Amino acid sequence: MRQALRPVLFTGLLLLAAYLRVVGLTWGLNSGYGHDRNFQPDEFVSLRGVLQLDLPAGRIKAPGAYFEGTFNYYLWALPQAVLKISGMKDVHPSNSIITKDLSRLLYICRWMSVVFDLSAIVIVFLAIREATQNFYPSLLGALCYAVLPMQVIYAHFMRTHILSNLLCALVIWLSLKLRQSQRWQLLLSVGLISGLGAATRYPVGIIVAIPCLYLLFDGGSNLPISKVRLSERAKNFVASQVWLIGLGFGIGLLLGHPMLVLDPLSVKKAITGETLRYAALYEFGRSQLVNLSVLWRYVTYVIPFAMYPLLWLVPYCAILYLLFRRSLYRFSVPILIFSFLYLYLMGKGYLGPYFARITMLLFPGFCILVGIVCADLQLRLRNNRALAVVLTGALLLILAPSIVFDTAYGRAMQQKDARQILREDLQSFIGEAPATIGILRFGPYFYTVMPAARPLNSEKVAVQLQGAGQNADFFLVGFLRQIGPAEMNATIEEVEAQGKFKYERSYSVPVKILGHEFSLVHFPPDMTYPFPTILLFRARAPT
Repeated sequence: MRQALRPVLFTGLLLLAAYLRVVGLTWGLNSGYGHDRNFQPDEFVSLRGVLQLDLPAGRIKAPGAYFEGTFNYYLWALPQAVLKISGMKDVHPSNSIITKDLSRLLYICRWMSVVFDLSAIVIVFLAIREATQNFYPSLLGALCYAVLPMQVIYAHFMRTHILSNLLCALVIWLSLKLRQSQRWQLLLSVGLISGLGAATRYPVGIIVAIPCLYLLFDGGSNLPISKVRLSERAKNFVASQVWLIGLGFGIGLLLGHPMLVLDPLSVKKAITGETLRYAALYEFGRSQLVNLSVLWRYVTYVIPFAMYPLLWLVPYCAILYLLFRRSLYRFSVPILIFSFLYLYLMGKGYLGPYFARITMLLFPGFCILVGIVCADLQLRLRNNRALAVVLTGALLLILAPSIVFDTAYGRAMQQKDARQILREDLQSFIGEAPATIGILRFGPYFYTVMPAARPLNSEKVAVQLQGAGQNADFFLVGFLRQIGPAEMNATIEEVEAQGKFKYERSYSVPVKILGHEFSLVHFPPDMTYPFPTILLFRARAPT
């Protein structure tokens, strides 16, 4: 009976994960194509790169993707090629039916993100099973990943982070297998996948450290403490076939990003001109190297919101537990070292601790560690079933609010977007008359407000960036998330004080949990793309 129940539970897990990721998948599909049209600004970047590719014609250069890596773009180009071969019109920005064609391509690529993320859940399960040989801890670890809010949110989008996590999970799984067998095929494969990770997003290349760390700490139940034992392991590591991992990494990198060889000058230009604009290189100056305040901000603010509301407690407690379980060091230390290295390099190297997507590569490892801890606790509590049941129930209670949040978030994405509602209202207000729509150059206006107004631009309707003291028929102010009453009232007073405009109304789509509006005021901005707040003002007198 218990054996028959396992496939049912695992299938139920995948169905739950699929539901959370599919609900709301059509959000913003018809927003258009452009820096000031896409509701999700990073999806414009993804589409920009894909539209430069034409696989049937042999066109594999995508300068718009060189700033981060091309592997995922080549995968996205596959459905684009199928659509083209099947007789559809060429998906190109100059095409008059661009919105319809691009929305179809965007929808397919979002489905690819869903499939990649569901695959990552399976790999997380297999990785825990490889380490523990136990089904239920593997299921619990995979469940943590399945309901993790940031994963659920980003699985709705056409971005590279989901594939990066899948490749990371694959590397951890294969690295755990290396403990049992160091066949050349396995070493080459883990290096190859790591190289594809670097070709997807350059920082993801650090996952190649995971198999190297497992090889370094392999052979024994405890992490070596003395320098002699560590030096012996280092010698064994160097004497092993670790070069195969490096070879595989190089092959994967070139397969996923051939332009590194075919067009290196363009790649270098994209990295120096675009990628490095977002790099905080000063954080690696001599005086800042040991300053971990930025990392602390990620640990105390960004990660807890990415794993909202209580889920972050699970990996944090698991990590604390593992620090005191020497018998599990052979499983945990490589993942912990990798997690610290990645967070140190990316946390300090990025502009600031504001975006939850930066932390996503940590989550496969975190959930695998959770599964390992669950297996160890199950073994230690095998004679205390009551306590085991209590701990399992507590874990499920911690996961439940995340499921509720994910469900509410997806259902809110199914509603008509605030920018679309505003656009329809402006069309109704303007009618056939000439009008000027002013937009405050504030924050990321190009995706919070501009997608509502730019499609109305015509011979009669002008859309312009301006201040509150300039004339216009309508004036729009956008915020990248929901705002509180104090901030809204202060903004209204500031605009009306200029004497040109009078407040009309605000536009926002609420996330409702059990019928009550839930505030996203303090969330990282990349978790609130579907929920901006827009204030509409009208001219006090004809301009």
